[in-house]
Amino acid sequence: MSTVLTLHTPGLRNGLGAYALMGGAGGGGRAARALRLLLLLVLALAAVEYLFGSILDASPLRTYLYTPVYNATQSTIKANERQPWPKIPLQNSTHNTPINNTLSQNNTLNMTRRNETELSTPILLTKIMEGIKNFVTTEGGVKVSEPAMPLCDAMPPDLGPVTVNKTEIELEWVEKKYPQVHRGGRYSPPNCTARHKVAIIVPYRDRQQHLAIFLNHMHPFLMKQQIEYGIFIVEQEGSSDFNRAKLMNVGFAESQKQKAGGWQCFIFHDIDLLPLDSRNLYSCPKQPRHMSASIDKLHFKLPYEDIFGGVSAMTLEQFTKVNGFSNKYWGWGGEDDDMFYRIKKMNYHIARYKMSIARYAMLDHKKSAPNPKRYQLLSQTSKTFQKDGLSTLEYDVVQVVQHHLYTHVLANVDERS
Repeated sequence: MSTVLTLHTPGLRNGLGAYALMGGAGGGGRAARALRLLLLLVLALAAVEYLFGSILDASPLRTYLYTPVYNATQSTIKANERQPWPKIPLQNSTHNTPINNTLSQNNTLNMTRRNETELSTPILLTKIMEGIKNFVTTEGGVKVSEPAMPLCDAMPPDLGPVTVNKTEIELEWVEKKYPQVHRGGRYSPPNCTARHKVAIIVPYRDRQQHLAIFLNHMHPFLMKQQIEYGIFIVEQEGSSDFNRAKLMNVGFAESQKQKAGGWQCFIFHDIDLLPLDSRNLYSCPKQPRHMSASIDKLHFKLPYEDIFGGVSAMTLEQFTKVNGFSNKYWGWGGEDDDMFYRIKKMNYHIARYKMSIARYAMLDHKKSAPNPKRYQLLSQTSKTFQKDGLSTLEYDVVQVVQHHLYTHVLANVDERS
């Protein structure tokens, strides 16, 4: 059955229009799909440019993709929308300087303001990466990104027996040697990071001829062990009986003031003892260490098991837990045995190297008069050590002078009325 349409009939013209609209719906749908595909293509190109950089660099489409929709003179990030910088760890840095506030000025990265010639995404990303790099590698103008030196060997190379020159020499001549030692008798290995930071505490009085020999021997000996160290000569002023133990307490206290962060451990060292083997490490011990177990003038034999005299090593924690040395031993003897009792009372034990390594040469010297009260004092140590030592230390510093090869601490340790 066919239908004939007559254009001259108004009703039929209306019906034709309606038919045309119904048939055109399919064409409109295809156009919409094409428009969606075109939009997806544009978004895909924008995404590719964001990721890979330069596809649209020369494209006129860039004008439409990156036309600013904001006032180019206004900040794009509101104050309450700013994100904090991530905390980036600065490894092995010895500086604890706060991050410089001017960092945000030096590394604005053009993120808060744009001009009418909008930066491309690749350039923007490059500047962001450069800013982060600058943030990591600079801090107050100090380079911190350079890798730290490796740790020194736990057992440095080429250690073994050493010779001793006991010939008297002039202190002024020795002071001109060892340019690698810094003022105050301080040294750090130049090619590695020391595992141990050690203060050498030497009680002293009227031994200038021994001082020159001691410094001439100890500096090359200690440098070979690749430790960071400082030598402190602690001299007693006045004419009172020599108080070795109290001077060592003074040396402990004053040496800590001389180093930022303090020393990790302490070697309490008689000036007339010189080590004969560099394997006798002047390092931080796990237990209090008696270093001078084998002395030539004692036929390289240990006088008795509990001895802790001559040269001994303790960590900061160990020394403070036992309250340091006693301050009451005036004259020769007793203070080392007193320290042994303190160590035992705090549940430490004495460690030693093998006798073939813990060997020392003793310089000739005149013996001091023994302390007649030493045995009486020793009998009271276990009861009184917490009230006699670092906690009750009193002294007056006369002067502290940094010489080339040592720091000289002159102190008055006389008891105050």
